[in-house]
Amino acid sequence: MAAPPNTLPPEAAELAASHQLGSLQGTFTPKRLNRLIFALYIFVTIHLLAMFVVPGLLFLWWLRRTTPDFSRRQAAKRLHLFEHGLMVHPQSGEGAVVIRWDSVRLYQNITQKIINGIPSTTEYVYSAVGPGRNHATITHFYEDPETWGPHMQQAVLRAQGPAALESVLAGGTVDFGDLSLSAAGLTARTKGLLPWSDVREIQVRAGRILVTGPGGSGAWCRSAVSDIANLHVFLAVAEHLHTHHPAT
Repeated sequence: MAAPPNTLPPEAAELAASHQLGSLQGTFTPKRLNRLIFALYIFVTIHLLAMFVVPGLLFLWWLRRTTPDFSRRQAAKRLHLFEHGLMVHPQSGEGAVVIRWDSVRLYQNITQKIINGIPSTTEYVYSAVGPGRNHATITHFYEDPETWGPHMQQAVLRAQGPAALESVLAGGTVDFGDLSLSAAGLTARTKGLLPWSDVREIQVRAGRILVTGPGGSGAWCRSAVSDIANLHVFLAVAEHLHTHHPAT
């Protein structure tokens, strides 16, 4: 985790206190362009302004709206992770969004670009959906997504995992989006219910959750990870139920 600053800005500290977010765990800043890309953007902007004024102005406007290297407003944005929730300035728009771990539905979509058969950059998109209309999209706009992404999932697991398992063991059904869990088994929206006695394996591979059913030949379902809310909670509860309801 990034080392948290000694103090938060007054408005951020007040907002965190009002939502009872607890101690600050880490702060992440917008990702800066490397020198080559920065120089390329400068080159393109100058030449567009010299040759095609309107496209040049539009390109400069886009840079100032999206890139921290060209915008103080963008550079000032932060992702703060607290003991009990998050506070983030989304890449697009103004203001901060605050969501607690105990009420969030967190979706992740991690994709790696392939250019001419060669793996390229990896894109990280996390959608944090809170109560009501409170939501935020958090992307690789912020530094170190491979750090803050898993941290958020683990924080949600600690906050919601015990209650989710307790609900299932008490006879309830917990909805995780494309999949749901109950004491009876695992339910997929397009497949129906698969009893735990018929579940052979649950694994995450290539951006999908693969559930192997009776016979073990092929996957019973292939749900996209991006369609699963609170992925780590789902995996932990599913593993517990599968372990205590072994296939026969």
